[in-house]
Amino acid sequence: MSMVINTSSTATRVASQVAEGSMAPIESQLLLRNTKTYTSYYDGKMSYAIYGKSWEKYIAEEFPDMAEMTTSENIYKAVIDLYAENLVPLPDELRGFSNVLVPLLSRGECPVVVDSAGTPHFPEHYEMMSDGKYTVAAIFTRSLETMQDYVTFAYSDGRTRLFQKAVPTDFAAANRQGYVFVEEQTGNTLFRFALDDKGMGASLAALQDRINHSILDQTIVEEMYARPFWYLLNVEVPVANPYLPASQQPDTGELKLQKNAGGGASRIFTSNSEGPFGQLDPPTIADMIAYHDSVNDKVSQTSGIPQFYFKPGAGAPPTGVALKVLSKRFNNRIARIRDDLEPVMKELATLLGVEKTLEVKGEPKDYELWNTSDDLLQDALDAHGIALSQMGYPLEYIASVVTPGVDLDDYAEPEPGGLPATPPVGQPTDMTATGQQGLTPTPGQVAAYAANPGQKAKA
Repeated sequence: MSMVINTSSTATRVASQVAEGSMAPIESQLLLRNTKTYTSYYDGKMSYAIYGKSWEKYIAEEFPDMAEMTTSENIYKAVIDLYAENLVPLPDELRGFSNVLVPLLSRGECPVVVDSAGTPHFPEHYEMMSDGKYTVAAIFTRSLETMQDYVTFAYSDGRTRLFQKAVPTDFAAANRQGYVFVEEQTGNTLFRFALDDKGMGASLAALQDRINHSILDQTIVEEMYARPFWYLLNVEVPVANPYLPASQQPDTGELKLQKNAGGGASRIFTSNSEGPFGQLDPPTIADMIAYHDSVNDKVSQTSGIPQFYFKPGAGAPPTGVALKVLSKRFNNRIARIRDDLEPVMKELATLLGVEKTLEVKGEPKDYELWNTSDDLLQDALDAHGIALSQMGYPLEYIASVVTPGVDLDDYAEPEPGGLPATPPVGQPTDMTATGQQGLTPTPGQVAAYAANPGQKAKA
């Protein structure tokens, strides 16, 4: 996305203001900063960390394409996208905020600029510096129409200072040198959105590194699995004199190394010893996969997103207390992020003239900024509620688990015409709706639920 703030009428002023428009120290500092953006992680183009020089040399020789691989399991993007889906503002005027959600969640802060004409800009490439009250942002953009790279320095006092330089002939990313002053404007508004936890980039990148390394290990072990690794006990290798011909080497009858006729790398050891002989067992693929799954479990623990989101169809969704914990962890984090963003978002909405549509009982209307009806875990909660109903739990308790805060009286059937109060004689009752027939729980199911303190039925 290209953003140039109020430059069309001042193109002829460039040459005359170069001398007086040199960069301020804080602008030079921002221009030279190189904050980690985690863009390569989000795009799936990331490094595979290899430890040990010998091992790294072997990998580079045997698997030369490994460095150019795109990761096949990008949990970084999956987590960021899921959080971003829950943070897209509802008003059409604020929909552009979705452009900055990925860098915001990764880095912990982002700028939004509303120019003097009232047009909002949501930049994706930027550097920022703030003391909590006063903010300066460097916003980097490129225009293919004018073939110019721009950097716009935006200040909290409404000033913006524009610098530019020509796009490289090979269209490579712009470096941070050679910018020429264009103009200074006033009347703009800079908003700084910041998260209290400084973003998710560092922690997710660390987990992604472990997953990448696990994928790399599995790939290499699978390739090497057919190669035999033998060990010999109680066998001594004879000393060979390199200065004697083969016919004069002593024949001790001990271990000898036989090379194949073609002179290739394949080799085999032979011995007349009685042994014992054995084989070194490398980690099995099952062990490697188990470790890989354990790393994925860490993703759920840190993000609150259940593992079945990353591995659809693998195992049953969590239920009971575990589901409640995950739901609270995810939803509480979303709520905390919204709380961080809401004050500044309301200021932006006021400046852009967004209509207040949220009805609050006994209060004036407010901005309806977020969609609060979506819940990642609601399907799993619904399945859990059906299981509770089959156990014979009271409807009031099931509702408190699946849809806390719902008043069941709002859903009562009017009389006459409602469902019968009791089911046919001899038929079990499904408590999800009065009078509907359900399934009879097995003794094992009842015992399992009764043993879980979080699932004990309320009187």
